[in-house]
Amino acid sequence: MNEYIHDKIKEIKKSLRLSMNGIVSAHQRRQGLNYKINFGVEIPRIREIAKRYTKDITLAQELWKDNIRECKILAIYLYPENLFDTETAEKWIAECPFTEIADHLCRTLLKNLPQAKEKALSLITDSNEMSIYCGYSTLSNLFREGTSLNKEEESIYVNGIKKVLLSNKEVSHPIQNCASISLQKYSEQGKEQTARICKEIKSWNIENNEALKLLIANIEEE
Repeated sequence: MNEYIHDKIKEIKKSLRLSMNGIVSAHQRRQGLNYKINFGVEIPRIREIAKRYTKDITLAQELWKDNIRECKILAIYLYPENLFDTETAEKWIAECPFTEIADHLCRTLLKNLPQAKEKALSLITDSNEMSIYCGYSTLSNLFREGTSLNKEEESIYVNGIKKVLLSNKEVSHPIQNCASISLQKYSEQGKEQTARICKEIKSWNIENNEALKLLIANIEEE
């Protein structure tokens, strides 16, 4: 690490210590978010700190290496979006400790990859839970911005949704919740898609699945 980057990281960590929120930190630890260090700094304050620095790959990579909640988030904010590539994306997804970090990664960097849609669809077919989560989280952000799917892509997406939402034990609740949110965002793109998606899900024999029935009701109502 060169002296410039070393000094910047020292400045950042000093700012984080001064902004420490013990109540938030303790609450997150009780939720199972066990980082080496968690200052409990709230996201608006982290964004303020990030704005003080020019985006820099080396600075972002060094911050990412620390098992410190706020450093992970700042690494995401300080990585130049146009230079974030698939290789780095795969590495960071594999190293994501918790879904909070994954959400920031998907919202800030993954959705801006040149082939973001294709990468997200690939991730939802992965066997790794964090990869699957990142796939649906990225798709949610893309759908929110109007990204559409062709017939083949929609088939891959819907089959993934079916596998996730019809699973009772094999898939974690955060993934199921993330997949449901992505489905709601996708259905918001138009009446035809809503009707097509709802018809498909109703064909899955969901009579005893109250969560899916509620999801369909919410989608149709919206």
